[in-house]
Order: sequence, then structure tokens, then C-alpha cells
Amino acid sequence: MSSVKSLLLTAVLPASLGLAQSFPTTGALQGSVTGPQGVALPGAVVRYLSLSPSTAPTAWPGGRPGPGVVSGSVAADSDGKFALTGLPAAAHLLCASVPNAPYLDPCVWGQAIPATVPAGATATVGIILTKGVYLNVRVNDPMGLLPQALDGPWTPRKLVVGVAYGAGAYQGAQTTSVDPAGRNYQLIIPCGMPFSLWLYSTDVALADASGAAVASPAGGVSFQAASGQDQNFTFTVTGPASHAQ
Repeated sequence: MSSVKSLLLTAVLPASLGLAQSFPTTGALQGSVTGPQGVALPGAVVRYLSLSPSTAPTAWPGGRPGPGVVSGSVAADSDGKFALTGLPAAAHLLCASVPNAPYLDPCVWGQAIPATVPAGATATVGIILTKGVYLNVRVNDPMGLLPQALDGPWTPRKLVVGVAYGAGAYQGAQTTSVDPAGRNYQLIIPCGMPFSLWLYSTDVALADASGAAVASPAGGVSFQAASGQDQNFTFTVTGPASHAQ
């Protein structure tokens, strides 16, 4: 009787294992990116991230599989539509932005958009972006005291520009260009929200457009953006910070 069982197991197990291995572990995601009125946003960049089980052994005790992070991006077409294939069958988080247009990235000014990708099927998600305005900050540097390079992960930052809002929240502006006469910073911000523009430096002293000194090492300018009105500020480096002289 045991030999009959053995024969049955030998015949059935490989087939059952093959069936298990044939189950799909990936899926697809499609959708669209629009503005609040449903207007398509062509060229919008959708970024995705998932934390899914990995089949590769790790250094965990016993060689158990650990979590695998999968991320990437895709650009929407001329109709604002996008499609992603070969994604892990798992929960994903989506962010979106529009190059050269002041739409608010939900991952910066809200929450990431959740989307669950089913195994062997396609999930559909609609991403609606709210329009903000540009915050543009020009810092004139007549003495060349700031780095002549864009800020990067390893760049020493002698000046930090950003906005404070709410109960202690902060968003930094990015350097968009550098020229021999100074630097330009930019950030997309929501409309109708009270902000304080902050410039922080322990290396240089600054003055605003009227010539008034900016408090050191950090100074704030209160403002609130109206819809369709970019916010533009100009400052000038007047010399090294007093304690750095």
C-alpha cells in the first residue's frame, strides 16, 4: 500500500508544483492624470513605489526572503494617459508632477495615491492634480560668495531657501540655475495658504529688495499666494556673515 502511495505522490506532486509556479506574480496599472476640471495633463510624470515580498534570499536568519522595494516612473501621453506593466502584485504608492507647469505633487503637499496591482490583471487609477503657483527666489551674489554649482546631495550648501507653514512644516526650494551674478531657486506652492519664506545661512549676510538686512542666520518673510499669481522675491548677498568674518 505504501508503494502505491509513493507512486501517487510522485505523479501528483510535480504537477501540483508546476501549477503553483504558473500563478502570475505581476500585474499592470493604467490610468490618467488630469487637472481639477478633468483637463488632461500630457507629459505628467507618474512615479511609483511598492514594497513587495522578494523571492531572493537575504541575510535574515534562516535565509528568509525579505521585502523588496520596486520603484520607477512613466510619462503620460498626449491624452494624459499612462500604463505600466510587469509590476509586482502588491500595494503601490503613486506620486505625480507636471514638468514646466505648477501642479502640486500629492507626495509633497498631501499624501501619496494608493493603488493595488492585482496578479495577472490590470488596475485603473485616476490622478487629479491641483494647480498651484511658482515661488521664485533670486539671490544676487555680486561678490561670488556662494558656490557656482547647483545644489546636489553632496554639495555644501551655504544658503538654504524654503518655506515654513502650518504647525512647523517645511519645504525646501531647489536651485534651478546658477550664473556668475547669482542663483535662482524655485518651488511650487499651494494657493491660499499662509507661508513664511525662510533663508538660512551661517556663511553669508543677506538683504532684501529694499536693502533691509535679513535676520541672521535665518530670516522669514510672510506671504500668501493667490491663484494664478507667481510669488517673486529678490535678495542680495552683502558679505560674509558677521561671525564668519
